[in-house]
Amino acid sequence: MNIYNVEEHLSCYCYGNAIKSLVEVRKISQTKTEEVSLFFNEIVFVLKGKLRFIMHDNVNVNVSSGRMIFLPANHKIHCKAFAGSTVLILRLKEDMQLCHTFNLNRLNSNINKIEKPTTFETLEINTSLKYFAKGLVDVWEDGLKCRFYFQAKITEALIMLRAYYSEGQLFQFFYYYFTLDVAFAEFVQTNHLKYSTVNDFANALNMNAQQFSRRFNSIFGEAPYGWMQREKAQLIYGEICRGGKSLKEIADEYGFPILSNFNRFCKMAFGMNPREIRKKRK
Repeated sequence: MNIYNVEEHLSCYCYGNAIKSLVEVRKISQTKTEEVSLFFNEIVFVLKGKLRFIMHDNVNVNVSSGRMIFLPANHKIHCKAFAGSTVLILRLKEDMQLCHTFNLNRLNSNINKIEKPTTFETLEINTSLKYFAKGLVDVWEDGLKCRFYFQAKITEALIMLRAYYSEGQLFQFFYYYFTLDVAFAEFVQTNHLKYSTVNDFANALNMNAQQFSRRFNSIFGEAPYGWMQREKAQLIYGEICRGGKSLKEIADEYGFPILSNFNRFCKMAFGMNPREIRKKRK
């Protein structure tokens, strides 16, 4: 299907990617092996073909068409296709809430009641999720790649998982979410706007700045300050483009009580001051 006003959509900041899109459809050639660094938790739907995921400690998991697997953040994996394969990837950049009243910590509280998996567990993609995945692939191929739309679809997928699978199945599926590195990454993703310096961030986790930076770099693949600035810049750009707040309100909200410092930040990040950005967007 055709998308109207394509240029307007493509120029929208919502189509920009921080590291990777929240949703991705990927086709993998037969016998090809890819190394992937996971910056975010991912749910991978194998829609066609068969893949082998090789993870830490040489854990090998084969995933055939019609099944899905959860891959935790902060790991490097190798992915090998036994046949031409198509996958749908959902990247979970926020705290994972399976529904309004059920988050993954509730699963973790049942850790003594449910058998721990010995390897990465997969789930069958049921009929409802097959329709969900097909619709999302169709939209992706049409070129609709709005970040807010993708976030809404990820929320929908998590609610469907909560509705169609037992707590035992979900605990085993998400088991590796509860590793220490994943918890660290989730804290960073959820709280990075609360802290303006690396020292403040480190103190919140009872670490010194050197320990925090070393841990952060091993997980995210870059220094924390640069990552924090880029994430802040992306959010600021969105606020400026939306136009719902004055520039002074945005500056105050993001820790710039002096407007000239806010202008300088935008100039360095975007090559334009806030007024120029807003004028261009209009």
